Amino acid sequence: MGTQPHVALAQLAQVYGPLISLRLGTQLVIVGSSPAAATEILKTHDRHVPHVSYAKSPHRNHVSVGWTYECTEQWKFLRTLCRSELFATKIIETQSHLREKKVDELLNFLRSKEGEMVKIREVVFFSVFNFLGNIFFSKDFIAFDEVGQGGGMSGLIRRIMELWTSPNISDLYPILGRLDLQGLSRKAEECCGKICAAWQGIIRERRERHDGDSRMQRDFLDVLLDNEFTDDQINYLFLIGTSNYL
Repeated sequence: MGTQPHVALAQLAQVYGPLISLRLGTQLVIVGSSPAAATEILKTHDRHVPHVSYAKSPHRNHVSVGWTYECTEQWKFLRTLCRSELFATKIIETQSHLREKKVDELLNFLRSKEGEMVKIREVVFFSVFNFLGNIFFSKDFIAFDEVGQGGGMSGLIRRIMELWTSPNISDLYPILGRLDLQGLSRKAEECCGKICAAWQGIIRERRERHDGDSRMQRDFLDVLLDNEFTDDQINYLFLIGTSNYL
């Protein structure tokens, strides 16, 4: 399918229709290329279509909301927790001052760069990442000084997304998965470790002094600790949440 598989699939859909099947290696892939087909797959029959969206690492399925393929009790609990502690109307309203602060920081940075070329996508990502960082950990993780440098936290996040989305022969032939022939799994784990190290100290410190009522202003990390989430679960939730904004 070349370097632009989405284009190749769109061309196939024009010939064979909005719902087609392809054999990629040993895997049968169903492709929906219209809003109606997508609705049928992802909404109407989502529980009957295996592996619609899943984490490549099986041991991480139980710590993901959007990338799991099993509607387990753990998944239901995690979904309920996110709905009540992240997406509830009252919670969103209490975060309005934080959103305003991050927008002000973004605008002030852009004003300071008047007359210069700025990658808006990168600047917006910095703002969103710091906004989510404050929701989870009450902390900024990226400074606007990193804009245009291609390194630091933003570089690591982009790198992990490249590794996760790179064509992997193990996806086509699962029997080869343990061999990691392209080294993608190893590189992804190393990159994840570097990213998560940025907030690992915060988690460790919070665990040491956590008693459930010690903080006047609680963040989502406190909620996760109250519910006895492991470091791996916390890391994965934040990492996936932020990478979705790239």
